[in-house]
Amino acid sequence: MASSKVTLLAFCVALTVSVLCADAAAGAVVAQPLRHSHRKASKTWCVAKPSAEAAALQGNLEFACSESDCGAIQGTGGCTHPDSLLSRASVAMNSYYQARGRNTWNCFFNGTGLITITDPSLGNCKYA
Repeated sequence: MASSKVTLLAFCVALTVSVLCADAAAGAVVAQPLRHSHRKASKTWCVAKPSAEAAALQGNLEFACSESDCGAIQGTGGCTHPDSLLSRASVAMNSYYQARGRNTWNCFFNGTGLITITDPSLGNCKYA
């Protein structure tokens, strides 16, 4: 369990550094002062933490689908592949998160949700 957390942390750090370096190389302004406003931040998504237990993911999936539209992971929806519990739970959790206004507490899921600024869409599966 500890090694998966270390691996996930290393991946997140590497991704952040690569994005910052790409922006800097392109001449983009990397750091900007924080501005307090009531406007929503740029687009965010909610996904399941890769370290979450299967039982928790199943509970998240069932809850989120009872409260929001999970058509994307049912039948011929665009998010049926990859067919894993982690993937299906992520799509369902994001659907709930988006429908409830993208508040941090709408992605908590008992500590198994993760808000990301990177679009998790993959192939035909387009996250809202």
